[in-house]
Amino acid sequence: MSKTESLTNWQLFFLLIQSQVGFSILVLPNILQSTSKGDSWISVLLAGVAIQLFFVILWLLFRKFPNLTYTEITLFLLGKHLGSLVNIVIYLYFIVSAALILLQFTSVIKEYLLMVTPYWVIGLLMLLTCTYLAISDIRIIARFFGIISLLFLCLFGISFFSFLLPLEIHHILPIGSSGIKGIFLGSKDSLLALLGFEVILFLYPLAEKKGTSFLKVITWANVFVTLLTAYFVFICIMIFSEPVLKQIKYPVFYFLRPLHFQMVERLDILFISIWIVPLGASLVIYLYLCSKSLTFFKGKPHKLVVISSALVFSLFTFAKKDPESLKLYVSYLEYFSYTVIFALPCIFLLFPFITKKPEKEEIN
Repeated sequence: MSKTESLTNWQLFFLLIQSQVGFSILVLPNILQSTSKGDSWISVLLAGVAIQLFFVILWLLFRKFPNLTYTEITLFLLGKHLGSLVNIVIYLYFIVSAALILLQFTSVIKEYLLMVTPYWVIGLLMLLTCTYLAISDIRIIARFFGIISLLFLCLFGISFFSFLLPLEIHHILPIGSSGIKGIFLGSKDSLLALLGFEVILFLYPLAEKKGTSFLKVITWANVFVTLLTAYFVFICIMIFSEPVLKQIKYPVFYFLRPLHFQMVERLDILFISIWIVPLGASLVIYLYLCSKSLTFFKGKPHKLVVISSALVFSLFTFAKKDPESLKLYVSYLEYFSYTVIFALPCIFLLFPFITKKPEKEEIN
């Protein structure tokens, strides 16, 4: 593969962070109050450590099959028929994930910006925009993600205004008060907020630099997303008390609401408007992954993206939009992700030792 056809380290970095930063960060401070409470920021850091350990497992798998994507590995190890069946399950996972992202996106827009606009109109406009980008080459997507990553500087800048509000240090003290069990339960809930890293399952063959260089890139991306998530969780804990956080649906938006300036009346609306872009980026990458999941599909990849978008919109249209249903969908996706993203790669890593299947070792 020529260098013009491969992904640079920076492109890999931006692809990964844009894939991981999404809706879950907005509600995570509220969710963690039922488990780790004032130690929620510790739970996020532990979740980041757990994902880093899993990155090492994925990296070991990549080194065994350096030129194969996730779904090609399934065919190589499981055979054509069983491998194709597993790939259909993987494809459905990406479809369901994209539909849930679209549901979450429309719920935020409906509640904060376009209260009288029908759900289907908001969802359709967002899906059409993301589909247009998802049919592009992955290198074009990576360049776009690199440009919009500058918006994180804006988000950080806006969040610094929160230090004008009263911050209560006793909300996080004493550290460890929720107990080891509560912290670990909170880290389990935090894992879902950090999902999106599964994009690397399809990027290793495209990487310009493989081996330890690839591991370093995904490690720094994981560090960035983990610290970003822990930062916003920490701010919310410092500003709001535990009873208040349990009642606020989107604490990351709400802590900016009391701030008013002459030029900007509502900082929270500005923050939401910027955060829409990372939400859209997550949807783009899941639609792209759909096009890479069905290896037996004979048509052009962009046709599969369009078909996948139609399936996503169908699920979105028929799904219930109330908060309780959304929580139920999130819990279902969590268990689905344990199988597709965590369990299968571990099985594939051990598969050659169990079946004596020959490996495609990386040539350095």
